[in-house]
Amino acid sequence: MWEGLTMKPPATQSVICFIITSMLVLAVSCTDLAVKYYNLGVEAASRNDLDEAIEMWEKSLEHRPDDPETRFNLGHALLEKKQYAEAEEQFRMALELNPEDHASHWGLGKSLEMQGRLIEAKKSYERSINLEPNFVSSFLGLASCTLKLGQHRSAENYATRVLQLDPRNLEGNLILSEAHYRNGNYQAAYGQLLSVRNYYDSEPRLLLLLGKVTYARHMYTDALEALHAAKSAGLANYEVYLYIGHSSFALNQFTEAEKYFRLSVFRNSKEPEAWKGLGETYIKMSRWNEAEEAYSEAEKLAPKNPEIALGKSLIYLNTGRHKEAVNTLEKIMQSADAPPRTRYYLGHAYLRIGETAKAREAFEGFLSSWKGDTKLSEEVQKTLESLPR
Repeated sequence: MWEGLTMKPPATQSVICFIITSMLVLAVSCTDLAVKYYNLGVEAASRNDLDEAIEMWEKSLEHRPDDPETRFNLGHALLEKKQYAEAEEQFRMALELNPEDHASHWGLGKSLEMQGRLIEAKKSYERSINLEPNFVSSFLGLASCTLKLGQHRSAENYATRVLQLDPRNLEGNLILSEAHYRNGNYQAAYGQLLSVRNYYDSEPRLLLLLGKVTYARHMYTDALEALHAAKSAGLANYEVYLYIGHSSFALNQFTEAEKYFRLSVFRNSKEPEAWKGLGETYIKMSRWNEAEEAYSEAEKLAPKNPEIALGKSLIYLNTGRHKEAVNTLEKIMQSADAPPRTRYYLGHAYLRIGETAKAREAFEGFLSSWKGDTKLSEEVQKTLESLPR
C-alpha cells in the first residue's frame, strides 16, 4: 500500500542553499532539491529499489525536514525493509506535522504491531478509522492485532468488516478463517477458505490453513493434498511439515509421519508438538527407545503437558515398567486437565501390579467420563465384568 507515494512536491520554503563550484556560484532553492530527491525516491520505489528510495527521501528531508508526505513514504519503505523502530520514528514525525492523516496513523500502528506492541498498535489503528471510517488497512490491522491477542471474536468482526469493504482481500480472508479455526468453528473456516481458493489457488498460506482445517475436520486425505500443495508452492516451515506428519499418522502412514515429524523438528526443534508426534509414531512402530527419546525432548520443552506424560506412561506399560507407569499416571490424575484416557491406562497399570480394586475404580471412572470411541468403552466394560469383586 503506497498511498503516500504521490508526486506532490514539498511546500515552498524561503531558505536558499548555495552550491559553490570553482567556476560558478549557483543559487538553488532548497525546496527544488527537496522535490528532486522526493521524485527520485518515488521513481526508485516504483522499481522496488527500496534502498535507493530510502536514500533519496532522506536527502529530500535534509532540505525540507517538515514535509509529512516524504516522512510517510520513508516510514512505509522502512516498514517494507522490516526496520520497524525506524519506521515508527518517521510516522510519529509525520503525525507531528499532520495529526489528522489517517494513513500515518495506520503506518504507526503497523510499525508498533510488528514490534509486538499490540495494545499501542490497536489505538493507532482505531485513530486511523476515526479519521477515515472505511480505511481497509486499519481494519485489517485491528483484525491482525486481536487475533494475536487471542481475541478471536473481535478478530472475526474486524476481518468481516474488511471483507465487506474488499471481498477478495487475501489477508482479511486468512484472518477470518484463522479466527473461525481457533474458535473451533471448523465448518465456517472451511467454507471461508473454499470461497476464495479460486482467487488464490497457489497461495501457500491459504493452502496451509486449509490443510490444518481439513485435518481438524478429520478429512485427512484432503489435508495431505492441501499441505503438499503448500509445500510445492514454496512453504517449507515447521507447521507444514508438522501437519503433514499429523495427517499421515491419522492415515496409518507411519513411515511418512516419521519423515515429516523429523523435518518439522529440523525446522524448529524448540516446538514440542513435533517431538510429541514423533514419539506417538514410534509407539505405533514399537520402537520404544526412540519413542522415549522423542517424548523426553518434548517434555523438556513442555514439562506440564499431560499428553506428553501420558505418552511416556504408555511406553512404560509396553516395556514392563509398570510401577513407573502407575507413578506417572497418578501424577497426571492430580492435574485438572488430565486427559480422559488417563484412567483407562491407569486401570491397566494397576492390573499389572496386582491392584485389582484400584483398577476397578479407575475403569469405572473412565466409563463415567469417556465420550470417545465406543469400542474402548466396550472393552473396559468386558474387563470390569471379568474382575473379581
